[in-house]
Amino acid sequence: MTLAEELSFSRLCHEELSRVKVREGIGLLEEKRLHSVCKRWLSDDFATHEQKITGEGEKKRRFVADVLMPDGQIFEIQTGKLYPLLKKMQFYMQETAHPVCILHPLLTRKHVNWMDPDTGELKKRSRSTKSEKPLHAIAQLKPFLPWLADPRFSLILLSIEAEEYRLLDGWGREKRRGSHRFELIPTKLLEVYRFGEASDYLAYFPTDAPAQFTAKEFGRLTHLRGYALYDVLAVFEGLGAIERHGTRGRATVWERKI
Repeated sequence: MTLAEELSFSRLCHEELSRVKVREGIGLLEEKRLHSVCKRWLSDDFATHEQKITGEGEKKRRFVADVLMPDGQIFEIQTGKLYPLLKKMQFYMQETAHPVCILHPLLTRKHVNWMDPDTGELKKRSRSTKSEKPLHAIAQLKPFLPWLADPRFSLILLSIEAEEYRLLDGWGREKRRGSHRFELIPTKLLEVYRFGEASDYLAYFPTDAPAQFTAKEFGRLTHLRGYALYDVLAVFEGLGAIERHGTRGRATVWERKI
């Protein structure tokens, strides 16, 4: 990450926070601030935003790209799970010749601010124990495996600090369970991770992994669990970093190839 990238992100956070947004309902904004900051960080030329892309197939399908640069580079910003982008990515990779980059922010450092839903009064602010790392995003790339080694496909991860505002409108004694997010405000860019070829993803394979291991053992190393754990194993298997090597009891044993 360069100083210019960090300063640009900070400036955009301040500008977006100053802009008046139209709220249509709980937690809904005209455009989410985080998405808007990421889009402007990529290109502050609004003429490059929300551009229609027509496919080269017989049906001449059309999608709207978040950012289309003058050189033909497409950027898609996905602040949530990556899977919803699959249909769009299939269109770009199969029916166009555009290079495509997904930008995904990682909430590495976050404070949660709890608000009274009636008065808007801030009741409590606390540091979130959750911290997203590059492996969390790599795990989400399982549906995109066919393109990870394609020179037209790339990925940018932005490690950010943010303030989350939630309404105390849920259930339970503290009314936090099932509560609604009112807004997520990015405040600082911490790091930029860029991926352009298979070796970039493989660089995040844990170097202290033993020659053979089970999913449970790999989870202890990476602090991943559930679907994320098995999906990241599938990604590393697809990239040739590991392969299945029998079983240990009822557990699959994986063997390192790098």
